[in-house]
Amino acid sequence: MAFIKLNELELEVEDGIDVVEAARQAGIEVPHYCYHPGLSRPANCRMCLVEPHVFFPPAGKIVPDRQLATACTTFLRTVPPDRKLDGKYDFIVQTDSPRVKKAREDILEFLLIHHPLDCPVCDQAGECDLQDFSYRHGHDKSRYLEVKNVPPKKDLGPDILLYSTRCIVCTRCIRFCDEVAGTGELGLINRGSKDEIDIPRAHDGTPIQLLDNKLAGNVVDICPVGALTSKDFLFKSRPWFMKKANSICPGCSVGCNITVEYKEDGVYRLKPRFHADVNQYWMCDDGRLGYHYVNSEDRLQLPMKRVGDELVYTSWADALDIISEKLSSAEAESITIVGSAQGTNEENYLLGKLAREVLKTDRVGLFGRKPGEEHKFPQFTIEADKNPNTRGARNMLNGSSPVLEGEKLWENLSDAKVVYLVNGAPERPLDEDEKTALENVEFLVVQDILLSDVAQLADVVLPGTTFAEKDGAFTNSKGWVQRIHKTIDPPGEAHVDWEIIQQVAKRLGSDMDYRFAGEIAVEISQNVAGYQNATHQEIGDGGVKLQEGNDE
Repeated sequence: MAFIKLNELELEVEDGIDVVEAARQAGIEVPHYCYHPGLSRPANCRMCLVEPHVFFPPAGKIVPDRQLATACTTFLRTVPPDRKLDGKYDFIVQTDSPRVKKAREDILEFLLIHHPLDCPVCDQAGECDLQDFSYRHGHDKSRYLEVKNVPPKKDLGPDILLYSTRCIVCTRCIRFCDEVAGTGELGLINRGSKDEIDIPRAHDGTPIQLLDNKLAGNVVDICPVGALTSKDFLFKSRPWFMKKANSICPGCSVGCNITVEYKEDGVYRLKPRFHADVNQYWMCDDGRLGYHYVNSEDRLQLPMKRVGDELVYTSWADALDIISEKLSSAEAESITIVGSAQGTNEENYLLGKLAREVLKTDRVGLFGRKPGEEHKFPQFTIEADKNPNTRGARNMLNGSSPVLEGEKLWENLSDAKVVYLVNGAPERPLDEDEKTALENVEFLVVQDILLSDVAQLADVVLPGTTFAEKDGAFTNSKGWVQRIHKTIDPPGEAHVDWEIIQQVAKRLGSDMDYRFAGEIAVEISQNVAGYQNATHQEIGDGGVKLQEGNDE
């Protein structure tokens, strides 16, 4: 540990930490643009200048160094005793001296020379570092009177626009494409005050290579100004009108930590949230842009039952009466309960209880999205399993017999008389063999969020909820148990999935009486191997790793 003096604070910090991070941990802001903790450090914006102190032998005292230093490349470490300042400090650094403040003002004046100052129409307004730092550290007016550069707006790819007039050439986006994605689509053209970010183009200006890798959306997140924008979010909402909640991306088994930004009428965008062991600072575009089904006008809002060849709307009471009558009259060995790799641990745990304790059947399966491609990048992996909770669902559904998956599941369903299936992946298609197996089921209950291929074959359809409309936990492929949080209300009369399962169980004589998902998590921690520390309180926003003893 290094012992430092930061302004007037005496601190112990880890060896190797830079001044930006050390100051942040102490609650001190060191403004910066080009620096990002997940990328290399070119120190080209110069906004993070600080004033280190050194020992000056002729005067026999400690004085400010002749040159200011960039905080992002000034690393703090323990020094030998004979080099300590004042006999005890490894470093002395000022982040708010008059020299530092004047340097920041000058740098901001240069950065704003060609900026259009179009905050009222910029998507980044309200969460823009250039806007915030100009207010806190800049001049109150510009002395620049000459004609500004006006480089063109550029379409960089399927979801990314570049407003070049706003760009401060921090190069974060270039370094991301080089270092994290490894695809290298972006670079600098021109020189001096006319340099611009761009993609490779032919002589006639047509794009040769688009910013079209599956991590491209991250360049919008890391842009400190309003230069890079998402077409998906463009002009949708001002950030101060949206609420935020921590959650987990449901797009694959990586379990990226995300922030859900929403209003009462739906989800507006998903952004990655830092987790050192899961996704670092990033997420893929499949997950980022895959939330639109949550806001779909086609969401199931009422239960449905089959009358003849059609599904018609009915009441919850009627739907539950039909289901309980069919389940109670069927032989246990003819009933199959199918959990969802899209569902939470809590939901699948209750499904397992419904199957084994209430219906006395060991025919328990698992349903979810079909595997896709795995994509590997230098610092990120998109996994082939496109379900967020395959591992957790298996853990919850496991009993005296293994969970049925793949071909074994469809073989089982082909001779089942009654099937209760929870989906949650409405875009998942059925092949002919799967469709035939479900058509042969005498009575099929499907719990879903849209009228999917599976739901269209059902005798009763129950409207459930998406990841954005409920609380619970997912377990990713590496064994991290992580929380999702409710952000918006379900549409119409759709119910939280574990509550639906509990209502079915109660109709069949069960004494289940959970009031919220956290109670189920407590029971999971007591009964499922590896989940001893996986209560909602202990999971928090950082997640917990499965303990030894878990089957996986």
